[in-house]
Amino acid sequence: MRTAYALLAVVLMVPFAATAKTITARGEGAASCSAWTQEHENKTNRKHVQDSWILGYVNAAAAMYELPDVDDVSASFRNRDLATWIDDYCSSNPDKPLLLAADALMRYLARRATEPAGGMPGATNGESPL
Repeated sequence: MRTAYALLAVVLMVPFAATAKTITARGEGAASCSAWTQEHENKTNRKHVQDSWILGYVNAAAAMYELPDVDDVSASFRNRDLATWIDDYCSSNPDKPLLLAADALMRYLARRATEPAGGMPGATNGESPL
């Protein structure tokens, strides 16, 4: 019986598998990737609004990441690099909301920031390298 209790205690300490989280997309985050692509190809005034939204998302998400020895996962990239990554993602995923593109970018940046030194940076799962 003690073994069963010990096993139960260990199981309860292990985090459960994360399930998909539903959040409300606000502002440009609710726009589709196809809207991003169209506005950027046509260089409309909305392009600057979209860029600002992405950069704000990057700032907020980077501030919330708690990675050992990493202060800012986006620090070594220029704003244009981040927008180009979104361009590539949205070209491949036109029906996805911009919020998912921004989230994919942050996951990519976090992986890059935690790669061993000297490792060959690059995209995984079809993601575009910066």
